[in-house]
Amino acid sequence: MGRLKNMKGFTLLEVMISLVILAIGLLGLASLQVMAIKGNSFGQQMTVASTMAQNQLEQLRRSTLANGTFNDSVTDQNGITYARSWTITLDSPQAGANTVVITITWSGPTGQGGEATRSINMRTII
Repeated sequence: MGRLKNMKGFTLLEVMISLVILAIGLLGLASLQVMAIKGNSFGQQMTVASTMAQNQLEQLRRSTLANGTFNDSVTDQNGITYARSWTITLDSPQAGANTVVITITWSGPTGQGGEATRSINMRTII
């Protein structure tokens, strides 16, 4: 049998090495996808908390204000409970102006698999 000259193509070893490189790249993309999903979840929680604070502020603007600290809690459709508290200081920083501080606190998953307590604060004068 004569030798084939000018053989073109890939050897089995070259194909297997390229498949290993491809698999490593795809695993890296999969981990990035998991991180993106967790980031989206945190973004959703921040949006819910911000919306709750803004809704409370709008409700306070329409009502008669009283000095003090008040609180309640709300559970969203994902089962996360948000604790909402607001403090009203009448005639501060000057007469006729009222300082309102709204704090939303919740516990949510971290990127490392645990739980973390998170919070946002909204301060305004009405």
